[in-house]
Amino acid sequence: MRTTRPDHRAPVRPRTTPEAIRALIARLTPRDLRIMRLVWQHRVFTTDQLAKLEFGSYNTAKKRLPVLYRLRALDRFRPWTPVGTAPWHYILDSPGAEILAAEHGQTVKQLGYQRDRALTIAYRTSLTHTLGLNQFFVDLTSHTRTHDTHLAWRTTRECQHQFGDIVRPDAAGRWTDANKAIDFFLEYDTGTEPLRRLADKLDAYHELARITGTRGIVLFWLPSAARESNLRHRVPNPPVPTATAVYGAHPADMVWTRLDGSTQRRLVDLADVGPQQPFLPGWEEAGSG
Repeated sequence: MRTTRPDHRAPVRPRTTPEAIRALIARLTPRDLRIMRLVWQHRVFTTDQLAKLEFGSYNTAKKRLPVLYRLRALDRFRPWTPVGTAPWHYILDSPGAEILAAEHGQTVKQLGYQRDRALTIAYRTSLTHTLGLNQFFVDLTSHTRTHDTHLAWRTTRECQHQFGDIVRPDAAGRWTDANKAIDFFLEYDTGTEPLRRLADKLDAYHELARITGTRGIVLFWLPSAARESNLRHRVPNPPVPTATAVYGAHPADMVWTRLDGSTQRRLVDLADVGPQQPFLPGWEEAGSG
């Protein structure tokens, strides 16, 4: 996986000042605040991803997001790419963090924000993984705008806090379609880990269910059909309900195949096989995002 680096043509951002925060407060809309929360929760989004989440069109997003950058609600970077120009990638900036912290009656430190740490995503080889994971979230969330569906979502950080001693899913979710619902753990796979490691993860999910009673189908979102075939041969009898699908399709659609079956199903229909999945802790009151 290639190393990324930011576009160094952007000017150095000045220190946060009371004037900058007051200017930001005066211009923020409810949608702007939602975007700031999303970017903080998920670490980074591209222009296209934010357009699908919060705007009616890509052109509207292209006009508003630079304004939020200039107001310092958001910072942005462009990773290096060998051909053409990468899209802008947006992260939370320091004045934006001040606003979110105040919203929760916290200091920026209590919120957990550090500007230097926020910027490291621009350099990490894990950027591709983070963006791909976020695209899964974007696809399901945007689906809820035009269908009778709903998504409750737990980010990587939230999963680590709740399950980290036993297993560390990339995300967890509850997907509801009409009168059906399914709880899931998501493993976003880039093809870099050995298949043995993926099999070990299923043992960890089995341990989680045994110790805590927390259950949900494990979803492997895979980079290729070959990778999917190899995993299915490696784990013919998974210790927990598990399904696989390949990038490129919409995750709500009939693209998932359980490891113990051969029929492709919609995401919500995976719950039809086996016992009804119980709620994951605290999800009775959970919202989307």
